[in-house]
Amino acid sequence: MSGSFIYLQKHRIARSVFWQKSLIINIILGLFLLLILVEIMFVGFFLGKILTKAEAGVPTWQVLNSGLIYYFFATFMIRFFVQDLPAMEITPLLHLPVTKSRISLFLNYRSLLSFFNFLPFFLFLPFSINYLPAYFSHLSAFVWFAAVFLFEMTSNFLIIRIKRKSIIKPSVVLIVLGIAVVLVLLEKYDIFSLSIISSRYFGGILSNPIFILLPLVTTGFFFWENFRYTKKHCYLSDLSRKKKQTEKFRGHLLILENQGEIGALILNEVRLLFRNKRSKQMVAFTLPIMLLYGLLFYPDLKNLNHNVLLGFVGLFISGGFLITYGQYILAWESSHFDFILTSNIQTEQFFRAKYYLMIIPTLLLFLITVPYVYFGIKILIINFVMLTFNIGINAPFLLFAASFNRKRMELDRGQMMNYQGIGINNFLIVIPLFFIPVLINWFFNHFVGYRVSLLIMFGIGLTGIIFYRQLIRFAALFYKNNRYKIAMGFRSS
Repeated sequence: MSGSFIYLQKHRIARSVFWQKSLIINIILGLFLLLILVEIMFVGFFLGKILTKAEAGVPTWQVLNSGLIYYFFATFMIRFFVQDLPAMEITPLLHLPVTKSRISLFLNYRSLLSFFNFLPFFLFLPFSINYLPAYFSHLSAFVWFAAVFLFEMTSNFLIIRIKRKSIIKPSVVLIVLGIAVVLVLLEKYDIFSLSIISSRYFGGILSNPIFILLPLVTTGFFFWENFRYTKKHCYLSDLSRKKKQTEKFRGHLLILENQGEIGALILNEVRLLFRNKRSKQMVAFTLPIMLLYGLLFYPDLKNLNHNVLLGFVGLFISGGFLITYGQYILAWESSHFDFILTSNIQTEQFFRAKYYLMIIPTLLLFLITVPYVYFGIKILIINFVMLTFNIGINAPFLLFAASFNRKRMELDRGQMMNYQGIGINNFLIVIPLFFIPVLINWFFNHFVGYRVSLLIMFGIGLTGIIFYRQLIRFAALFYKNNRYKIAMGFRSS
């Protein structure tokens, strides 16, 4: 039966229009991943020498054991944002004599093909063969590597369970990120050390192989949990229940229909945001990273005196939604762009709706970042100034720049490691969004001082807010003059 599933999945991918269009990109990505694995393998062969130089006088295996927990933590977080869920179209199979247990098992087995699951073989297997037998028996070295691999398997099945839960409850994403931030802060301020636990456990495995029971149990438990969960929800009623839950949320937004044409346009945009896989993942995964970006800089006291750096961080944090969603403001609707052209929608109203959709969440998300005042009132002031600049200048600029993005975007595919619909314009847009305001801030901060620089940045942003109608009108006029070129680009890409 698994062979039949593999056959169906292989033909489904081969016949996919997306796969055929992106065949060259997929080949390049495959070669790139192969190159990464080769480089990791070289690191694995010389890992003992690297660790010897890093910690002179300390046994290499002891240094590695204390750092393994950070490796698992890093790969877990990368998996959380990059690894796709193992999926297959189960609806056509539900009325056939195919047991749900086989479907669930196949999805679990399919997850084993993840790139991260092969990393221990390239990075740690050479170390366990070349270095550990010099200090321990071959059996101990084998059990040590088996434990490392099984913990990677635990991470694999755990991340699948968490991501499936996050589809129903997006708040799970914030919980995971919150736990990660707490652990990092505890380690940073020497309150709780994960490295000591890691060193004792993996050191204990080398002395007593019985400790391998822990990763065996955790791997088996999360494998069974994923199997049980998938088997339990392999029903059409479960699929429709998810739709009803999302529709219940959207029902609370129907009040927008009473706000005139602009309210109706915003409502349609919100529906697009929550009905499509790519846009939902963009909000669920990218946005929390931007909101928590300040934790990489603010805890370091040296950075608190670097005004230009704080301005950049404030620009990034306060404009999280603005930047991630706004630069594709027309591409999100590329699949039905011809309908928009033939509809009785005023261009300026259309752009004002998109402007409000960017601004309202930006204001709400800024309130979430207010607790950064813990690091000083200066942080709150800078973030507020950059919020004003984002609303007054960057938001109208994104409306204008949207007319240059003419690549069709497929919304039914995942966001992670998906470059379909992304062109050189999306990388060039970073220059006016970030580098120009940072350059302005640096120039005035260098020549007239920090306070005056903030006043000038605030004045520029406030001017944009006051004349936002004129800026929107200018962006709408540019779009109107180029709308047929945009439509042609969406059709041909």
